[in-house]
Amino acid sequence: MAQDIFQMSEQYEEYLIDESKFTGSADSISFPESEEEMIDILNTLMAEGTVVTVQGGKTGIVGGAVPKGGHIMNLSHMSKILDASVNDDGTGSITVQPGINLMDLRKAIRNHFRKEELFWPPDPTETSASIGGIVASGAQGTSRLLYGSSKKYIEKLRVLDTQGNVSEINRTSKIELSDGRQIDQIDTVFGKEGITGIISELTLRLVKKPEEEWVIAFFFEQENDAAEFIDGLKEELPQADKASIASVEFIDRNSIDLIEARKATMTKIKELPDIREEIMAMVYIEIHGSEVGVEEIAEMLMEAAIEHGSDPDEAWAVSSETDVEKLHAFRHGAAETTNLFIEESHQNDKRITKLGTDMVIGERTFSQVLDRYKESIQEAGLKGCIFGHALENHLHVNLLPKNYEDYLKGKQLIRKWAEEADTEDSQIIGEHGIGKLKQEILEDAISKSYINLCKELKKKMDKDGRLNQGNIFQ
Repeated sequence: MAQDIFQMSEQYEEYLIDESKFTGSADSISFPESEEEMIDILNTLMAEGTVVTVQGGKTGIVGGAVPKGGHIMNLSHMSKILDASVNDDGTGSITVQPGINLMDLRKAIRNHFRKEELFWPPDPTETSASIGGIVASGAQGTSRLLYGSSKKYIEKLRVLDTQGNVSEINRTSKIELSDGRQIDQIDTVFGKEGITGIISELTLRLVKKPEEEWVIAFFFEQENDAAEFIDGLKEELPQADKASIASVEFIDRNSIDLIEARKATMTKIKELPDIREEIMAMVYIEIHGSEVGVEEIAEMLMEAAIEHGSDPDEAWAVSSETDVEKLHAFRHGAAETTNLFIEESHQNDKRITKLGTDMVIGERTFSQVLDRYKESIQEAGLKGCIFGHALENHLHVNLLPKNYEDYLKGKQLIRKWAEEADTEDSQIIGEHGIGKLKQEILEDAISKSYINLCKELKKKMDKDGRLNQGNIFQ
């Protein structure tokens, strides 16, 4: 076995599982630190006919980084900044290795572009997620509402195939499909969960930071009031000159309870005030732009929230970088504490894994979507928590099974939701990917046209079929 390839042993067990608690197996593992090392390792593996699963930060929740035998290529040691520059139009570019995480990327951007005040807009709440993993899974984050898809902020990728050949993919390159359609070549990698190639380098597009960034959290004693407040925002989103709402996030009472129960151990949020038991929902809103514009939108939001029963004296409204980070951490706490609940359930019964949705439901009000989820969870005799991107009806519904019987009921319920969503102007997969776990849960509900596209791209780009086997399709 090559010097940089290690036989699997007990010390590497943590690399057989991700945040979904889906578990796999492998024969060997490597931790390359450069593209050259990646190529050397691939040459050794391909000579032996070994399949390869690529990993980053292992923060995924669909089992995409979990191996199904063969070799694990873990890229967490590939975390260097390779280049940084300012463009003539005032934007910037930064070239990084794929293993750098979001938190370290942000620090590096602050250091390199302190004078220009640039930033990378994609903002998945999991700051330990690797940038390569964000691109591979198609993660978006909370501020897609204002800044658009994460894909807009990728300028160039270097991608390896299993033979060690390098392709450079940029924003203008296209690829033609068998039906004559042309798609952006970045789409052959973005959101494709590592099945088409291994990202070895990324050049990211940076833009000017907004002058002000405010976060306001509104609290509601009636969940229906929170939902109707969101419906009003969907009908007419407050606007101002040089300022916009960047995100509108819904967090239900069960999510709040999970966060409050662990708040004392969560450094960034432990000093936040406790939330009254009578509060049934929280709506988290970010506003970016000029100071005057942000204040104008904040006033309009406050008036609308009051009309829907929210007490303005209870609202959290912050603008300093430190306080904004605390509320970001609170929003991330909804996902983090749900995963911790599943981890504990998994310890009691290894068959239990993450049971969460990532569906974008079209052509309905937010109230209708929320009511449907709540009613069907109650009818099934289950417990769940609901949070996520409210204006897009893109809610992350997490079921919280007490035992394996609940787990099986939960799988059936998610399949039912997917079948219903398939008949609407909706997406069953929003930003988490399919991986191996969603395949198992959703089965035939996953879009056939999307599966066929992924199969065609894999055939073009991974001719031997040895990369990330089991992701998206069998």
